[in-house]
Amino acid sequence: MSKILTISIAAYNVASYIQTTLDSLVSSKYIDDLEIFVVDDGGQDDTLTIAKEYQKRYPSSVFPVHKENGGYGTTVNYSMEHATGKYFKLLDGDDWFDTDALNGLVQGLKSSDADVIITPFYSSYENGKLEKISYIDDFGPHVQLIKNLQIDRAIGMWAITYKTEILKESNLKLPSKTFFTDIYYSLYPFAKAKTIQCIDFPVYCYRLGHDGQSVSIESRLKNIEQLLTINRNTAKFISHNSDNDNYSYLLMRATYTYKYILKNLLLLSYEKVNKDKFALYDQEIKEICLPVYQNIERLGKLGKFIWLCRKTKYQAYYLLKILYPKGIPNF
Repeated sequence: MSKILTISIAAYNVASYIQTTLDSLVSSKYIDDLEIFVVDDGGQDDTLTIAKEYQKRYPSSVFPVHKENGGYGTTVNYSMEHATGKYFKLLDGDDWFDTDALNGLVQGLKSSDADVIITPFYSSYENGKLEKISYIDDFGPHVQLIKNLQIDRAIGMWAITYKTEILKESNLKLPSKTFFTDIYYSLYPFAKAKTIQCIDFPVYCYRLGHDGQSVSIESRLKNIEQLLTINRNTAKFISHNSDNDNYSYLLMRATYTYKYILKNLLLLSYEKVNKDKFALYDQEIKEICLPVYQNIERLGKLGKFIWLCRKTKYQAYYLLKILYPKGIPNF
């Protein structure tokens, strides 16, 4: 039986979560339409053992995979290479899907032919609160050409489902041993896609607040050089795709990535060495991709602050000491 949706689960030492993750999938009435790769990235706990128990119950849908540790990107690479589903979606092993919403998505995927599907998602906090992130007002329910989009916000991997053939055509291969590779995943395939559709079912439930997440402030600052490298590469990607039909969208998405990187640089202590780091990096991006450098200035308060920094040869950087003596609030 041909599959409608391939789900790639990055599963490194998530034994305490993986049962919840898999239960949210195998409970779907469309389980026979799902191809679920549980990619154990060289973990040392019982994640793989648990996944194998699910495989016994759902042998045509659940496929545990054990590989040497290579980092998040290599789990995605494995699943992209082996995917047979019409569409492809990522799921972290400590997150889960809303089963009813998954049913709605699969039903929609059966009839859709859009290259990219966007769905709402939930941010799940430790106190049990769920915050819905919606896109229907930006897209409406109908298929659109990406080159005609008027959206002005970043779309993260939690909201994205790609047509598998688009992923394969993009030749996307994520780097090993690198955090934040979902930034590449959420941008690069859009250069090959032509159409996009919003299916208004909040599928992904994104768990926030637990230890070890790459999105934590501690992880971002510890791995700041990886973030800077990723942004350099996305800026180069925009420069190399200036004649792409979807250039307007690609530039917008890359600009929001740059905004995210600059905000992380501003989390560093207010010292001259960090001011110089901020200034040098900003000028480096100017050389790599002038449109991204220019475009950042239109993005709200941060854009105005960046404009002021540039006008004052980055001396305005020290205003942060006055405005935020205890450091910039969490974001």
